[in-house]
Amino acid sequence: MEQLVLKVDRAITPTEELREIGIVIEKDKIKKLVRWNEISQDKDVLYYPNSIAAPGFLDIHTHGYGGYDVTINNVAGLVEISKSLLKHGVTSFLPSTVTQSQEILLQVCDAVKNVVKKEVKGAEILGLHLEGPHINTGKEAGAQNVNFARNPNIKELEELTRKSDHNIKRITLAPELPGAVEYIKYAKEMGIVVSVGHTNATYKEAILGFDAGITICSHLFNGMRPFHHREPGIIGAYLTREDVYAELITDMVHLHPGTITAVVKLKGIERLILITDAISETGLPDGEYELGGLETVLKDGISRIKATGRLAGSTLTMDVAVKNMVTQIGLDLKDAIRMATLNPAEVMKLSNYGRLAPDFVADIVILDSKLNILTTICKGTVLYSSK
Repeated sequence: MEQLVLKVDRAITPTEELREIGIVIEKDKIKKLVRWNEISQDKDVLYYPNSIAAPGFLDIHTHGYGGYDVTINNVAGLVEISKSLLKHGVTSFLPSTVTQSQEILLQVCDAVKNVVKKEVKGAEILGLHLEGPHINTGKEAGAQNVNFARNPNIKELEELTRKSDHNIKRITLAPELPGAVEYIKYAKEMGIVVSVGHTNATYKEAILGFDAGITICSHLFNGMRPFHHREPGIIGAYLTREDVYAELITDMVHLHPGTITAVVKLKGIERLILITDAISETGLPDGEYELGGLETVLKDGISRIKATGRLAGSTLTMDVAVKNMVTQIGLDLKDAIRMATLNPAEVMKLSNYGRLAPDFVADIVILDSKLNILTTICKGTVLYSSK
């Protein structure tokens, strides 16, 4: 059977760090990890001197890239996003919508259904993430268009699920809305991962949502009721739970470094996930754009709603998110990589993703000593090389 061997100086699995390692790939899976002196000389060997191998990054919350928007673009747009993410070390992702009409969301579901059937030479689309439309219409809405916001509706979800051919894998909503608890339970029964976001939930409402099946806090601190010592809200509720993960946008704009450090110290890294929350402006020059029907202004790489000045998603990429956790926060590289690989795989119930280990999908990223992306490998095939 055809095999490929990657020879690297360091391999981060990410639960441990190994030195002078060969990663043996057979078809689309990792067969085994061996020491350099165990590498068979008759195999195809790709040697990356002074390099670091890690599982490919999983971005479970991204709205677009390079002028392409998940919510308004078709199959071709999703394909372009998929290809563009490779240079940032992303090997799989969840394209994410913003709050929109049922008609538009049905079109997105149809596009995702069709693109997952294609053999795209890009990052794997794991399914669709619906962020909204079931959000709070107060200031917590952030850059979501409240004109399309509405209460949870199980019939709408059933229609979207059918249209997507059951490719909806995640939903983000506000648990305080009427009917939310029943909706959360129903979505969980369908195998959909449920997140809380763009919410003004009290502590009690948040706990009810967690008990019903919510397992992720979308972009912690952003788009949610702030912590108060007499009403700790959703943030306080998350901090008390061992069974709930939280996303962090580590562009050093959405969160102060001290906030990130505090959460890491309080929760540990096992329940924290790095995301980009990137929008279509990512990778584009400063200028005026649009997000979900709202005019935005991109200046110095920071996008804001033109009318309100609120942050509008980010232009962060996953390689920078990981690098910032190391260079700006001082986190160990192994822990930063875990937050971009194993943790998102675990919360999305992807049992053979996010780890360099036998029988895991051969999604691998090769980085240099400065954490720049050298090579991105998806299911055993090199799809991006910086050289």
